[in-house]
Amino acid sequence: MKKIRMMIAGTANPHVPLYLRGAGRNVEALEIVAVSDFDAVRLGQASEILSGRPGIRYYHDYRAMFEAHPEADAVMIGSDNVDHFEMFKAAVERRLHIYMMKVISMDEDECRRMIEIGRSYDRVVQCELELHFCPQFAYARKLYRSGALGELKSVYLTNISQSPCNYFPNWGDPQLSYGKRMPLRPGAAVFRGGAITDHPHPYDLIRWITGREFRIVNAVSARNQRARLAVEDHAALTGELDGGVKYFVNPSYSNLEEEVPARRLLWPKSLECNLKLTGSLGYFACDYFDRHVYIVGKNFASPDRLIADSTPELPAPAGASLIGSFAAAVAGERPGPESTLEDSFAAVRVMNAAYDSIYRNTTIEL
Repeated sequence: MKKIRMMIAGTANPHVPLYLRGAGRNVEALEIVAVSDFDAVRLGQASEILSGRPGIRYYHDYRAMFEAHPEADAVMIGSDNVDHFEMFKAAVERRLHIYMMKVISMDEDECRRMIEIGRSYDRVVQCELELHFCPQFAYARKLYRSGALGELKSVYLTNISQSPCNYFPNWGDPQLSYGKRMPLRPGAAVFRGGAITDHPHPYDLIRWITGREFRIVNAVSARNQRARLAVEDHAALTGELDGGVKYFVNPSYSNLEEEVPARRLLWPKSLECNLKLTGSLGYFACDYFDRHVYIVGKNFASPDRLIADSTPELPAPAGASLIGSFAAAVAGERPGPESTLEDSFAAVRVMNAAYDSIYRNTTIEL
């Protein structure tokens, strides 16, 4: 497979450094040629990560980067959410393949416009909805669709975490995250753009696994756990999918983080994504961030604490990954990307319905 020459437009999304470090299968299919970020600190961090790869150029403006690299095949859009739409349009003008970090935009008009452009665009556009490639969830999808669970009765899905806002302050800025300062409730000092915006996976996974759309959304959120945070740090959603299937979703920052200057995913359990499917014939449950739990002593970085340690990643072919899927789609080895603009927009509609439900204190019908 010919290497895809990729530019990185923005490193504001915390997942971008993982890609720069080579996370994911089939990353050798990509050759990073340039990185841009208006933030000098983030750009310096990217340069440090990529210091062992000579020839990569760095820019403070993605437009200048686009101009300087006509040879590039693709761009990863990793900026703050508020900038995604303009970067998307600029990438389309350059006829680049596009790998866009979540979420594509919380502005539904921008989402619709991107989808409209994408329908006649003869390049690959893939969106980061990486849990499609988790073996646990792929198995859940296969099991449910085989009929082994019978008629689906309910879905329970939690995607809870520590707050990234302590370590990535831009994620706690409602203007950068949600796109504008929209109060969570009338007159509230807390704004949209936090836990609900950060966690599109529950709504995407439920659609992907069950093939059903969200129809009724009822959401609640109380006082923030973190008093200084400008965006919501927790919420809970209940409602119905097609066919009256009940669901519960928790997308909260409900696991408290360590009070340390650098991010440490140590204690308590930092990330969870738990799925439970209940059918007329059976029940299935899994946790993406399955952990071994053990106690460590006084010489550890977090002394005398209960520590959760990740299990090894389950093996899968190179094409069964975000980068692998993108590379295969660009090479024409598969008909299209695994996760699309339409998938992302479907999740955004549910997320905005949740915000509207909280704001209006009522149930929203999609």
